[in-house]
Amino acid sequence: MAINLQQISARLNFYMRIKELDVYQLSVLTQTPPAMVGCIVQGEEYCMDDLLAFLKQLPDVNSRWVIYGEGNVFKGEGEAHPEAHLKKDRAAYLTEMQNLLHQLEEIEKHQQEQTHLDQLRNRIRELTKHI
Repeated sequence: MAINLQQISARLNFYMRIKELDVYQLSVLTQTPPAMVGCIVQGEEYCMDDLLAFLKQLPDVNSRWVIYGEGNVFKGEGEAHPEAHLKKDRAAYLTEMQNLLHQLEEIEKHQQEQTHLDQLRNRIRELTKHI
């Protein structure tokens, strides 16, 4: 399964909105340098080891959800009282989750289009070599 930095970024931004955290607060919470947190949250290039070390410092977040989009946002969600993780009302979170899913779909659509464009460009290059 491929890892997509933009999707990881979108999921972490969603988590930050739920927990009402900014980059600096997340940096302090995870004991990770603010610049590194900024790279991760913005979907810039970074080492997967840095991401894993960062996620280990977030005991309530499901790292499989952050990386692959699998499962729930929080560890143990579905067990007793998952509401303890939430600070706002659920309707707002559902709306925000729908927006996040839309963003993720747009990212995936853009990537598919980019792959198709790359394939067309390569085919054009191949054809121009034979002219």
